[in-house]
Amino acid sequence: MNLIEPILFQAKLNPMALAICVPGSKLQSVSYGQLVRFIHNTARMALKSGIAPGSVVATYINDTILHMALSLGLMHVGVATLSLRSPKPVAEIAPDIILTDAPGKITSGGTVLNIDYSWLESGGPTAEPAPSYGDDGGICRIVLTSGSTGEAKGLAFSHKAMAERMAYDTFSKGSRFAHCRRLYCDLGIATSPGFRYAIGILRRGGTIYLLGPDPADILQAVDLHKIEGMATAPYGLGEFLKFFEADSAFEVTFDHIICQGAMLPPQLSQRVRARMCQNLYSSYGSTETTTVAFGPANVLEKIPGAVGYIQPGVIVEAIDDSGHVLPSMQDGELRIRTSHMAEGYVGDPDSTRAFFRDGYFYSGDIGHVTREGILVISGRAKTALNIGGDTVTPELVEDVISAFAGIREAGVFAAKNDLGISELHALIVTSSLINDEELRSHCTSRLPPSCVPVRFLIVDALPRGGQGKVERHRFAEIASLQTQSF
Repeated sequence: MNLIEPILFQAKLNPMALAICVPGSKLQSVSYGQLVRFIHNTARMALKSGIAPGSVVATYINDTILHMALSLGLMHVGVATLSLRSPKPVAEIAPDIILTDAPGKITSGGTVLNIDYSWLESGGPTAEPAPSYGDDGGICRIVLTSGSTGEAKGLAFSHKAMAERMAYDTFSKGSRFAHCRRLYCDLGIATSPGFRYAIGILRRGGTIYLLGPDPADILQAVDLHKIEGMATAPYGLGEFLKFFEADSAFEVTFDHIICQGAMLPPQLSQRVRARMCQNLYSSYGSTETTTVAFGPANVLEKIPGAVGYIQPGVIVEAIDDSGHVLPSMQDGELRIRTSHMAEGYVGDPDSTRAFFRDGYFYSGDIGHVTREGILVISGRAKTALNIGGDTVTPELVEDVISAFAGIREAGVFAAKNDLGISELHALIVTSSLINDEELRSHCTSRLPPSCVPVRFLIVDALPRGGQGKVERHRFAEIASLQTQSF
């Protein structure tokens, strides 16, 4: 079955119901009746433009509703869509055409077609249904990984595989999400979870709320529409929390909040549960595997590095350098097997062989599983730093720095001194003045000497990519532009 068919069915049942809301955008809201018309109009425009079923179409669209409607319409006629997060095409993926509402931004990567809202209105107010193409095995979506430690890679999903992942979400995210009809998601529909949340809510007749041009616009909608659930990354959750902590008059109506994409810091967890919502959950997974672990924040925040209970049917093993499985509670590189794993990266057989082996996905995360079945992440193999012969896990150092009063977040990296010796440096985002001697004393009392940064650089924000994940490979570049340090 084509992935979009259930959305068209929901429109028959309740065409006046609100389908998509993007506060502050050009249209702001779209009913199911309007959405179906947009889907049919877009589908016909695509076919008229020579885009055939089975094509791969990349989109670089700034307008969220246009992006959403375009993706649905293309998939409805059997086109595989790829949402770009930047104007730069992915080297391993050659789309048949690139559609964009940002003329002049894309200068390479093949044929580029500039589009606008006329694609949604081309059939008029009473658009006839467009033909539906694509069976269970047809590719409907190519999703890019976050690229948080390097270049993003593409993973292809059929209509059936994507539908199965959405069905899996209805129990893997708990009963509150399974019954949620109004969900706010700021992960972006170009990301794997952002796309799944949006399509999954629409397939069951609910309303998906997405981030508009001004993040503050969503605040009124939260109260006015009584939005039940929120799906976000730690960074987005922290930004949202600021509004509610700054003004106690803001009423919070969330029944539950799901946080994913990066580690949920205990300090953030405690403050969110105190001000915004007690039902806060951590979700861990990847585009390659889908959800691997999920759990309540009030339990996980008591265990350093805990990200959730391992899902039923999911196998997670910690292995040593020789590939041997380690005992429970012992850290090692994690390999994961799920029923919904991708088969490999599009156009990149070398990376596929490196990360998909023996029926497992080798995540690059370092961690272990507790006897209670809780997955604990202590760092990433690729982010581990060699400082003076000692292996330093940057995530653990960052947790210590971030626990210092006045520091909102931190990112550490290695840089060579005048003698060519690697030393630890730290980028810090502050909310107040920092006493450098007290900060150094704080770190010295909690960390080995090799883990105490020799230099702290104050920055406005850490560089981030998809899902709000920190882009570590840009730390040195950001540091070179800073003048304020101690």
